[in-house]
Formats: sequence, C-alpha cells, structure tokens
Amino acid sequence: MNYDCIIIGGGISGLSCGIKCLSEGLSCALISTGMSALHFSSGSIDLLSYYPEGKVVKSPFKVLEEFTEKKPFHPYTKCSTEVIKEAILFFQKETSKEDLQLISNSDKNHFHVTTLGTIKPTFLSQKSVFNNDYMETFPGKTKIALITFKGFRDFYPAIAADNLTKHKLFKDSTIITGEVELPEQEGINKHEFRSIDIGRIFDSMEYIEQIANSIKVVAGDAEFVGMPAFIGINDFNTIHNNLCEMTGKHIYEIPTLPPSLLGIRLDSALKSRFTALGGIFIPGDKVEGGKITNNKVDYIYTRNLKGIKLKAKNFVLTTGSFFSGGLTADFNMIKEPVFNLKIDYPKDRSSWRSKEFFHNQGHPFLNFGVKTNSMLNPFTSSGSLLKNLFCTGALLAGYDPIKEGTGSGVAISTGFYAAKQITKK
Repeated sequence: MNYDCIIIGGGISGLSCGIKCLSEGLSCALISTGMSALHFSSGSIDLLSYYPEGKVVKSPFKVLEEFTEKKPFHPYTKCSTEVIKEAILFFQKETSKEDLQLISNSDKNHFHVTTLGTIKPTFLSQKSVFNNDYMETFPGKTKIALITFKGFRDFYPAIAADNLTKHKLFKDSTIITGEVELPEQEGINKHEFRSIDIGRIFDSMEYIEQIANSIKVVAGDAEFVGMPAFIGINDFNTIHNNLCEMTGKHIYEIPTLPPSLLGIRLDSALKSRFTALGGIFIPGDKVEGGKITNNKVDYIYTRNLKGIKLKAKNFVLTTGSFFSGGLTADFNMIKEPVFNLKIDYPKDRSSWRSKEFFHNQGHPFLNFGVKTNSMLNPFTSSGSLLKNLFCTGALLAGYDPIKEGTGSGVAISTGFYAAKQITKK
C-alpha cells in the first residue's frame, strides 16, 4: 500500500489535514484506533478564548500576534495569522458541504452554555447553539425555559439555571425549569437513556409533534428554550427547524456529558467529507511503529495488518496527548510511543503538576508534547529531524488547550498547515 500521505490519528486535526490533502488531489489514508476526543467535546471550535491571566478574549484574530509574542513556543507561532484564518474558513466550507453549519460572530468570540450552566467563549458553533437570529433576538427576551426529559441523568436544569443567573448576560432574565415526558420505549428504562439514545428517538421523527406540544406546555410564555443536545443525530437540521416551528420558540442546544451529540455530529461530518473526497479510512487499528531510513519514515506497520508495510511519501502523526494515548507517562518519563520522538519535560515528576487541582494557571504537564521545527517536522529522541513526518494537534508541545481555549483552533490550523507543507513538495 503506497500513498502520497498517511495520517496516524482520526481526530479533528488528522481529518482536517486529510481533507485538505485530498482537496489538493493527493492520495491519502487515515488510521484511527477508535472513537476520537470529538465524542467528548462541546462540538464548538475554540480559537483563542482566554488571555494568559484568564481574561476573556473578545476578538481572537486581533490579538493572535500579541499572544504568540508572549508565548514563542506555542503551535500558533508555526502558522501565520493568515494561515490560521485560511484554515478556519476552509474548515467551515468543508463541514457545510456535509450539512453542518458552523456559525461565527464575525471575527469575535461568542458564548455558549455548558451542561452546568456556566458560560464559555468560543469562535464557531453549530446553528442550534449560536446563530444571527439568536444574537439579534436574545437581548430583548427576558424569559428562558431550561427543559429536559424526565429520567435523563446528564443534565439538571435547576443547577444550570442557578449558575446562569449569576452571569451578567442573564441578570435581567427570568429562568424557569421543567421536564417533559420521554416517549415510551419498550424494554428500556428511561433512566438508562443517554443523549445518543434520545437522539435516535428524534431521528425517527415519530414523536416530534408530541414532544413539541409538551415543550409548549412546560415552557409557557418563555421564548427561548434551552435543552440538552439530543435533537437528532443525522437529519438534525430538519428536526431542529421543525421543533422551532412547531413550538414557536427558539430551541437552543446545550452540550451534554459524553457521549456528546454535538461532537458526534462534527466527527461524522468530517469523516463523511474525508471519504467523499476519496480518502481511505482505516478504523479500529493501531500503528505500532515504523522504519526510519536517512531521516525519513520509510513505512509504518499496524497491529492488525501484520506483515504489511504501509508506505507513503509523507506521514502525519496526530495521535493527541495523554487522553488519546499520543503521549504516555510512567513515574520517571514521558514518551511518544510510535516513533519515540523528542519531548522536552522536567525530570522532576513533582513539577509536572500544580499542587491545587483547579489551579488558576493549570498544570504544567498540559504543555508537554512533541518538539518540532517551524514546518512541524519532529525530532527523534537522538535529535535527528524527520523530514517527511509532520506532527499536529494536541500532540504538540508549548500550549495548554484548556487554560487558553485553543484546542480545536490549534488542531485545525496545524493540520491544515501540515497539509500545505505536503502539497508544496
């Protein structure tokens, strides 16, 4: 098997890279071990949410250069502001071709509500989370209903309402809470449902009118209705539009605990786009290593394809951080397990973390990752530069995606930038 590019890792960064490579006419295969971190995500795209001191960023692109000057080893320094803009626009365009609209507030961040009713700044959100109609209508509305299904254990409206009322955006709002009955499902206890189970009920379209009528009764005269994000998995745009029309209300989706339907929709759209462009998707397999000759990766091998050398002109390693297994740690060392790439980290293990779990400066280990040059080529543990291997996304060193709110932005931008380097060859 021989390709122009083989991507190791099936998350948002790897898929962004693959879609860009395919759009430029390259042959591309992607190997994924299984479910990506998108299934645990909000489904929104964070570009840059917070300054280092914790203040909310209003307009990410206006402060990116200032931000990277203060953080010279950040992955954003590898990409220019123009490349990051190009990457985000490309990402929006490609997901829209799979009927997933990602909406921005022009060049500014907007806020989305979390499962607990806290407020987070983000740059792109799905239409049921943020759109121009919501933005224009919300300031004049003072009554909001937070509604869930009876028995659903992953969203508690009373907790969310209590937290929302503490935020200045909702200081003049009246927030009510309520529950609607879940349509009876034979042989299934309603307390066992997760968001994906309820999403399938919506997908059937069988109970939409019944659910809409229940929402109208519980919401009363509230014009905005916040509900857990379980309004369909596949034809969610049609379902959401129908529900808004039937209730006469703005239905707002709130990300749930995993599995997150908003993240699953994004994952599904990217995989569909990748395969539609001719990409070869190899799920459920793990790359165990490769052969390096003259500072180039010659081939890789996987757990399932025994004895088969997977060859390509270029390789992209985008296996994520500790959460996804892209980095591993024991008591004495941190390692990149596929190619044993160079990672900078202090040898004193006690300095890997902060003493407080919720420390306002986060934890140092979140900044650990693979060291690369300006073109995202990594170094081996012995210091040799691998010319045809590129590293992207959460695998990279030099940033804290949680503290900064840069996770998806770095993933998309570095994946896109790696693809640009590959297409230049």
